[in-house]
Amino acid sequence: MTYFTFDDISYRGEYSSTYPSGEPSRYYTNDAVLFEGKLFVATAAIVGESPDISSRWIPWGNSRISFRDTEPPDPKVGDKWLIPATGKLYTFIDDTDTKQWVEL
Repeated sequence: MTYFTFDDISYRGEYSSTYPSGEPSRYYTNDAVLFEGKLFVATAAIVGESPDISSRWIPWGNSRISFRDTEPPDPKVGDKWLIPATGKLYTFIDDTDTKQWVEL
């Protein structure tokens, strides 16, 4: 099993198999990408292989994750929200009294 800390993760945005120049995209260990609405993390160097065909990508949970400076709309319990500018990660919870974002 591969272990990493959140501080080691480098978010690269939406997965792309190629650069604008047409060359295959390169991803490195601990690069994170969004693919079909889910977050995946690279466990090794990867060239042009998507998360759905390569075992070197591992999924990071089943909940949704948003990378934005403002609170995501319509959150569901278990969703994650990362503020890129600060690196703070929040999880949307239901504590029976309220539903709210809490920092991890």
